[in-house]
Amino acid sequence: MKPTNSGSQLAVRRAASTTGLLFVLLLVAFTASNYSSLNTDRLIGAASSSHSHAETTALAPAACDVAKGEWVPDPAAPYYTNATCPFIDSRQDCMKYGKPGLHSILRWRWQPHGHGCDLPRFDPAAFLRLVRHKSMAFVGDSVARNHLQSLMCLLSSVEHPQETDPKDCIHCTRSYHYRSHNFTATVFWTPFLVRWNLTRDGALQFMDPHNVFLDEPDPELARVAAGYDYVVLNGAKWFTRPVVLHEGGRVLGCSGGGCGGDANVTAYVPPERAVRAAFRTALRALRGFRASRVVVRTVAPPHYENGKWYDGGNCLRTRPVRSGDAAAALPETEAAFHAAQVEEFRAAAAGADDPGRFALLDVSRMMQMRGDGHPGQYGHWPHEKVGFGIDCVHWCLPGPIDAWSELLLHLLTN
Repeated sequence: MKPTNSGSQLAVRRAASTTGLLFVLLLVAFTASNYSSLNTDRLIGAASSSHSHAETTALAPAACDVAKGEWVPDPAAPYYTNATCPFIDSRQDCMKYGKPGLHSILRWRWQPHGHGCDLPRFDPAAFLRLVRHKSMAFVGDSVARNHLQSLMCLLSSVEHPQETDPKDCIHCTRSYHYRSHNFTATVFWTPFLVRWNLTRDGALQFMDPHNVFLDEPDPELARVAAGYDYVVLNGAKWFTRPVVLHEGGRVLGCSGGGCGGDANVTAYVPPERAVRAAFRTALRALRGFRASRVVVRTVAPPHYENGKWYDGGNCLRTRPVRSGDAAAALPETEAAFHAAQVEEFRAAAAGADDPGRFALLDVSRMMQMRGDGHPGQYGHWPHEKVGFGIDCVHWCLPGPIDAWSELLLHLLTN
C-alpha cells in the first residue's frame, strides 16, 4: 500500500504546484493589466488636462485696455464744483460763465470695454496715501496745468494744498504742497519739451515763429528728473504753430504754421516728425535719471468745428459721441501725433533697465469723443476782450478731464 500512497501524494503535490503557478501567472497578468490601464488613464488625463488648460488660456479675456471704451451716464457726477474747489482757472470755469447744457455734459464717466473691465471712481484719500512723502511733476503745455488743476480739485475733499511760491502767471512753473501728506505737485511749462526761443525780439508768443532745438532737452527736464518721484509728460499742440526746427547744429526746416516769412528756411518738416524727435529727446533725458517714474500722456484732441481758433471755429456739442461714430475717429494730425508718442514711449520703455518705470496714459480716443467738454466761448464774459476767445483746446473744470486722474491712479497702483 505504501507505493500507492506515495504516488497519490506526488500527484497532489504536482497539482498544487500547477495551481500555484497558474495563480501566480494570473496575478502577474492582472497586475500588469491594471498597471497598464492606470498609466493609460494617467496619460489620457494629462492630455485632457493639457487640452483643457489650452482651451482655458485661449478663452481667457485679454487684459483690460482702459484707453478703449464708452462714456456712460453717471448721475453722481460731478464730484466737485467751483464752490468747493478754489484751484479752477477762470478760463476753464464753465459753471461761472454759464456754458449751455453743462448739467448734462458733466454727468458722464469713462467705462472701458470688456467684461469685468472697470475703472474705479477716483479715490482722493487712496491717491494721497500712495503719494505720501513723494512728488509729482506735470510737464508740458497748458493742458498739463489743466490736468494738475483737475487733480487738485478732486483731492480738495481731503486736503487743500498751499502754493509754495505764489505767482500770478500762466506760462510758468508753479508748485503746491500737501502738508498733511508731505506731497508736492508741480507744473512745469515747457510746450515743446526741448529747448526753444522766439525767433526775434519782441515777437508774440502765440503767433510768431519759435526756434525749436529737437536734440536738446528743455533745461527744466534735468531739474524735474533729479527731484521728482513721478513725471507726467505731455506735449504736441504747439508743433502746429510756426516753428523753425534745428537739429545737430543746423536748420532742418520749418513746420506747423510755416516759416514765418524767413526766406532762408524753405524745407518743410511734418509736425509729427518734430513731435517724435522732441519726445525721443525728452524721454532719453528722463531715462538717464533712475529715480523718476515717467507717465507719457498722449495728445488730447482739440475740437474746433467750422473754422480754426482764430477764424470763427467753435465747439458747440452738448453730449459725448459713441465709440463707433465717425466723429470718434482721431483727425489725421492728432492720429499722427498719437502714433509718434506711443512709439517713442515703447522705445523708451524697451531701452530702460526697468521698463516698469514708464507708463502710458492714453487719453486720445476717449477725449476725441468729448467735443462737448471744452469752455468754447464760456471761459469769459461776452464783453471781455481776451486773446483766446473761443477755447476748444482746454477742458471745463469739472469736466471730462477729471477721468485722467482715475486713469493715473489706476496706472500707479497696477
